[in-house]
Amino acid sequence: MSRRALRAGRAAPLGPVALVALGLAGACGGTGKGTAETGAGAGDGTEGTDGTDGGDTTPLDPDTVPLAGACPQERRQGRFEVESNEDYAAVVGTVADGVVPTDVLTEMLVAGDCTIWRRENPFCDPGCASDETCSLDGVCVPYPQAQDQGRVTFAGLRADVAMDPVNPGNSYFDTSLPDPPWDDRAVLTLETAGGHHAPVTLHGVAPDPFTVTTPSWLLVPGADFTLAWTPPPEGARTEVVLSIRIDQHGLTPSSLRCTFPDTGAGTVPAAAFDKLVEFGITGFPTGEVERRTVDSSDLDDGGCVELVTTESRLGSLEIEGYTPCRRDEDCPEGETCNEPLERCE
Repeated sequence: MSRRALRAGRAAPLGPVALVALGLAGACGGTGKGTAETGAGAGDGTEGTDGTDGGDTTPLDPDTVPLAGACPQERRQGRFEVESNEDYAAVVGTVADGVVPTDVLTEMLVAGDCTIWRRENPFCDPGCASDETCSLDGVCVPYPQAQDQGRVTFAGLRADVAMDPVNPGNSYFDTSLPDPPWDDRAVLTLETAGGHHAPVTLHGVAPDPFTVTTPSWLLVPGADFTLAWTPPPEGARTEVVLSIRIDQHGLTPSSLRCTFPDTGAGTVPAAAFDKLVEFGITGFPTGEVERRTVDSSDLDDGGCVELVTTESRLGSLEIEGYTPCRRDEDCPEGETCNEPLERCE
């Protein structure tokens, strides 16, 4: 469920995203935790179904609880997210029986901690049936469907959560959480009872309070942009992810995503931003930054499901020399508003 969907008061299946959502580390295992490329605070160890280490009654330690990082996008079939932001706190998620082809993005450029990703638009001729989708190879395949995973419980929050799948769509959500929904550095444990896929257990560590200290997000072509925030106490296992979209009308469906160590500042290199501008600007640019941990586990069919624990903030993003608009009066003297593309020309 996107932030926009929650504000509208309706449920929707999650896709990687949004957020320009796009964790790209690997994971493998079984019904418990597997090995992974290092994501946010990767670790090792075992856990019991009651959210305690090895099944005993010892509380899990936020410094050592296993966090396997994000799923590789080509295997990500499910995602749960517990989010706190300026407006609300919520838990949302779905687990499907396959990967939606267009959720596998193409890497266009890597510069520093930042990557430009492009969403593909595959074409099939003849067209696909209503229950199919076009693969990246141009072949019709069954459209992945969200599945019933039984009851999903979430422990470690200020209020425990138990969610049953909601139809149509077998989506899971709880929007009644207090905000913030956790105590700082609380260990969070999500467990699925099992249904289409075998049960899985995922963990998160509640982020420390997050304040962005850069007053203005003004991006200037040809110049680096540095974002600053309050750093967490020493030993925090969080990372900070910045997502920027400047082509809102999809002329070239590309976005910029930077994953920074949580040290208090991160820089978008000029090369990354300039390439994003080269791909096109339309509409009103958007920026979002989040402090998060990520855990993942294999599904029994070779797919992967992840849990993102995040505190997010929206930014007021401006681009020097570019003016978005909805009417001519929004534009500088001598320019008019291209209303379909919402930009002054």
